Amino acid sequence: MKMSKVSLEEDERNKRQAFIDTPHFFLHNRKLCNYKGFWLPEKAVTNVELLSEGFTPRPTDVFIASLPKCGMTWLKGLAFATLNRTNYSPLTSIPHPLLTLNPHDCVPFLELTIQGLNLSYVESMPSPRLLSFHLTPSMLPTSITDAFSNCRIIYVCRETKDVFTSSWHFYQTLMESVGMKSPLIDHFFESFCGGRVPYGPIWEHVLEYWRESQQKPNKVLFLRYEEMIEDPRRILKMIAQFMGCEFSKEEENMGLVDKLVELCDFNRLSNTEENKHGCIIGHNLNIKKSLLFRKGLVGDWANLLTPEMAQRLDEITDEITQEKFNGSGLNF
Repeated sequence: MKMSKVSLEEDERNKRQAFIDTPHFFLHNRKLCNYKGFWLPEKAVTNVELLSEGFTPRPTDVFIASLPKCGMTWLKGLAFATLNRTNYSPLTSIPHPLLTLNPHDCVPFLELTIQGLNLSYVESMPSPRLLSFHLTPSMLPTSITDAFSNCRIIYVCRETKDVFTSSWHFYQTLMESVGMKSPLIDHFFESFCGGRVPYGPIWEHVLEYWRESQQKPNKVLFLRYEEMIEDPRRILKMIAQFMGCEFSKEEENMGLVDKLVELCDFNRLSNTEENKHGCIIGHNLNIKKSLLFRKGLVGDWANLLTPEMAQRLDEITDEITQEKFNGSGLNF
């Protein structure tokens, strides 16, 4: 049925309101737009099209994917250190890049590179390349997601209440750091519950990757942040095997797996001089790297959410789990 002019205007107002209530907007200087059921920064919609037109994946490419504030920084560090352990081994005296660089410096965001129209850097990267994005499979070029392509995706999700907590602290601190007034937590909470946050709703984002991992287990590795915290050594070995660079018995006996976990430890990464004082500069971003590290804990939501807020998020999660996850095999 064709929408009336009044309905279209009201729909546009709703989109603008989502933009106003979402503190992430100023990073992109654009409103959030609903694209294929997800709320994306307006520029990101264009970037999806640019990806299809201007990016050619290689069979050896590995992509790191997640929603914002779900453990991507840590996952990037682990994957980068594992894939490059021949050139940069923590068992040698060779200075490791992660001691002077942020994981985001080592594993660039593909959508930001596209946004900056600077694909030459990505094209010049030696294989195997590590790249990242916040996009869902339905937004990616089929050249990446096709079952017959050999490139792989590692995805990490996180418990909903902790995602909200980490997002709130990040956006609040980020806005205050550039002299902007922090939004009310109630406004952000309502936007979050309605899915109107960058790349949200989070439940649908997770479900897309879960289904991909079930249908194409050799192409998509689905990880949980909580399991990474509980047993990082086991998860690191899974990551290595999935990327096609499994640890040898000799490497394990030499303690390489433990050394890589130690290298990427939250406290160690957050306390490097670069991550304490440096900034991510470029692509219209100027973010203090220290903002990417807060606590890295499971269950920290209890220090922020009221019982009523926690209950509401749990109820939304339970409802969506029954409606959309039921039969999927995923216990969210």
